[in-house]
Amino acid sequence: MFDANFIERLFVRSIDHMMTSEWQWPPEWDYDRRKAFLKHCIEYAEQREMYEQCAVIRDVEKELTNEETGNVQSSDA
Repeated sequence: MFDANFIERLFVRSIDHMMTSEWQWPPEWDYDRRKAFLKHCIEYAEQREMYEQCAVIRDVEKELTNEETGNVQSSDA
């Protein structure tokens, strides 16, 4: 069985990677799958009190919603 600390470290690193310009969604994931993934991630992070990762997930969720609705905002503003 996996060590819980290993899973948590992997989760944190994965979520933190979302802040980089190198990170991308898998191309075959549609909007609904992306939203579901983020929902599960936020639940996991909240249960473990990973508040920095919650903030990252919420930012990604906002970007995804803006892209879907066509309200893409520049990060330069």
